[in-house]
Amino acid sequence: MVKPVDLSHSAFRITDVDKSRAFYENVLGLKPIPRPDFSFKGMWYGIGSGQIHLIVSKKHDGPDPTGPHIAIEVDDLDATKASLKEMGVPFLDGDAMRAQLKEEDRRRLGRQIWVLDPDGNTVELRKSDA
Repeated sequence: MVKPVDLSHSAFRITDVDKSRAFYENVLGLKPIPRPDFSFKGMWYGIGSGQIHLIVSKKHDGPDPTGPHIAIEVDDLDATKASLKEMGVPFLDGDAMRAQLKEEDRRRLGRQIWVLDPDGNTVELRKSDA
């Protein structure tokens, strides 16, 4: 069984980093936080214990790590994967994407998988390395 412990972040698809940055920083007063050096553009903002991730991307079929999603911190990602497999719930595993990043970025990112809810919304299930 999946054991959620916290809401990690919410993510939004954007088209223009500069326009989005002006809105989130100047209108909403959010402060940027470090973001891994992904192959796609975006910004991360800290708010309380959570984060907002802005991602420049095009829509994908299936679970979409670069599209709108919520991210839920889980107690044990390996146990979560095993539970999903047992229930027959398909997921996209982030370990391959993570392997392409620098060690510092891998630590900051943690490990994650993505599933679709019954209406096709992407849900990230993640475990921090910290």
